Amino acid sequence: MKVRDIFNRLHYLSAILASVFLALQLIIISVNVIMRYFFASGISWMEEISSNVLMTAFTFLSMAIGVKLDLHINVNLFPKGTPQWVTTVLLKLKHLVLTVIGFVLLYYGILLIMGIKGSISSIPSLPAYLKFVVIPMAGFLILCDSIMSLFGVEKDDQYLDRKLMTVGEKK
Repeated sequence: MKVRDIFNRLHYLSAILASVFLALQLIIISVNVIMRYFFASGISWMEEISSNVLMTAFTFLSMAIGVKLDLHINVNLFPKGTPQWVTTVLLKLKHLVLTVIGFVLLYYGILLIMGIKGSISSIPSLPAYLKFVVIPMAGFLILCDSIMSLFGVEKDDQYLDRKLMTVGEKK
């Protein structure tokens, strides 16, 4: 199995996880709103799990997917008539900056997880590092994608589109 296929499958898994986290967040918030307005009650841990755990996981996993698909914000400072070598250097610089960002997320995400002791305040049985466990995972994906882009390795960026956008189509 090629390295590209492994990373494509990892990104597919992260897209599925991000979708599940977003769906769970929608369900938790909806249930909490219904309970609050119709039953004058609520479950205390719902807000914390929704905003601290699921939102963080969804955000960082989506960020890694956005880097893979080059969906992040880009600024074009130079006109289209710029020499090709300038465009190439700037593209390499962009991938180098993304590599640094991926490394920072991976390294400091691991340090953050290792340094957190205790548990989530509203659910004492869940460890507090659970809030941040996807940060190094997203950093790893960003780092690998950026390195592959930096060295011109073909990443098959259409893999996620083929897997996710053809769901339900008849073959």
